[in-house]
Amino acid sequence: MKNRIVLDFGSFVLDAELFDTKIAGKFAKILPVQVSLTHWGNELYGSIEDKLGEKDLGEENSVPAIPPGGIAYTSQGNYVCIFFGQRPAWAVEYIGQIIDDQWEKLVDNPEQDSVDIRLK
Repeated sequence: MKNRIVLDFGSFVLDAELFDTKIAGKFAKILPVQVSLTHWGNELYGSIEDKLGEKDLGEENSVPAIPPGGIAYTSQGNYVCIFFGQRPAWAVEYIGQIIDDQWEKLVDNPEQDSVDIRLK
């Protein structure tokens, strides 16, 4: 079962879905979470510290590319990443996807300081 989530940037909100994977399930269990973001190219990322609780988590099925609107997790820094055109610096876990083309709002508004992520 996929979990529906909300990415609330303050000035706009994006709807997304988490995939039915072990890592996405663990991520859903820590929600809601506020993440301070860093902007890099067409990606936003921020640490969720070690809230998922496993040092090796994030190596289950890592991939080198994420489509626009993709949400990823990596244990290297315990980052949640939101992609809107950027290629990851290293292979990451693809854990979810922003619904439809809503991710395009990030192209027009890439300088986001934080995001509140919660279950819908």
